Amino acid sequence: MKDETWSSKSSGKRISSELKDRDSFTTGELKPYLTLPGEEISPVTIRTRLNALKRSGVITPVGRGLYTLKKLYDYTPEIDQILGKVYLELSKRLPLTRICVWRPSWLNEFALHIVSMQTIVVESERETERAVFEVLQESLEKNSSLTGTLLLLNPSAEDIDLYVSGQSPTIVVGRLITEAPVGESDGVVVPRLEKMLVDLFSGGPVLEPFGGAEMDRVFRNAFNTYALNVNTIIRYATRRGKRQEMSDYLTSKKLTGHGEVLDDLR
Repeated sequence: MKDETWSSKSSGKRISSELKDRDSFTTGELKPYLTLPGEEISPVTIRTRLNALKRSGVITPVGRGLYTLKKLYDYTPEIDQILGKVYLELSKRLPLTRICVWRPSWLNEFALHIVSMQTIVVESERETERAVFEVLQESLEKNSSLTGTLLLLNPSAEDIDLYVSGQSPTIVVGRLITEAPVGESDGVVVPRLEKMLVDLFSGGPVLEPFGGAEMDRVFRNAFNTYALNVNTIIRYATRRGKRQEMSDYLTSKKLTGHGEVLDDLR
């Protein structure tokens, strides 16, 4: 009789059947599905079999040692022409400066009440904000497509309330926190969704329209739609001095599906 061998197909069927009612589960909870009866396997083999299940689309990682059966997508925002121009100009003029650009209106995807705003946020590493601001000042004078755009440097919540309206295009220049999670979309450096969520939770002035009860909805819909990494959220929240509050919020809203993982990250 041929010896039984482990396969991602048969293991995946069992996982999909037996864990279908779970929001998420840990590596430890998956171990019975990664081994055969009486089999002793190494951590390397466990990782290899987990990777096989991920490649086959059975499980999706949502944190360190945390997985879900939900069919989640990678978040990739759409880069409009003006946003692309702003990034291209800055990257040409300040090639050694770490910069990311984005629109707060991207969060409308997750909100009930659509916020009308034509704001672009440009974030750069510490002590480079003034240089970015000055380059943008020059660009606004030369580029007709940016005519009438308001430019603000490190504005307060009060400044946003006073000067930013939904009808007027605005560029807000601020500091990019060290180790902030960023990625690329169409060659443009943008924040990862995890960063925008933590910025929202931390009370960033440009995201104030998405605060209050709307914030809960944004978080819930984001977690239900995209593959978000809890570890990335907690690390960035730590950089913003919100580690404990962020962890407590995710737990209270049952957004991770597994409190023990958050306990390990605290």
